[in-house]
Amino acid sequence: MTMTLQEFSDILDRCGAEPMAWPHPERAACRALLESDITATTLLLEHQRLAQALNQLQVPAMPALEARVLNQSLPASTRSAIDRALDWLLPVNPVGSVFWRPIMAACLPLLFGILVGNFFSFGVTAENQGFEFWDDELYVLSLNDYTENLF
Repeated sequence: MTMTLQEFSDILDRCGAEPMAWPHPERAACRALLESDITATTLLLEHQRLAQALNQLQVPAMPALEARVLNQSLPASTRSAIDRALDWLLPVNPVGSVFWRPIMAACLPLLFGILVGNFFSFGVTAENQGFEFWDDELYVLSLNDYTENLF
């Protein structure tokens, strides 16, 4: 596998000047390029000098910075409408949950039935001619007098 100078430069930028940090599959190609190209050797030396210079930099001591960051006051968080609705429906307070949790548990089968009814037709389609006059039949049924059979 032949490596170009641009590929070698990309490896140096990503992995650094230490050969053990280079990707294992490209390591042999990098070494072959270093043996054959003086520009690659110069580029490696420049990256090594840069790494040494960066390693010699001292980080200034800031003893109060950690305490200052940890003790700062944060702005008030704005809660989304979904979070507020969930807190209202499922309160964390045990007093509110005594009433709401049974109500929510009782509503789940109703919600499930509505969802199933909306997503599945169960053989009832608009093309079916037998269901064309449902409105009229319901209207006629509502006008019937059912009290005559009670006596």
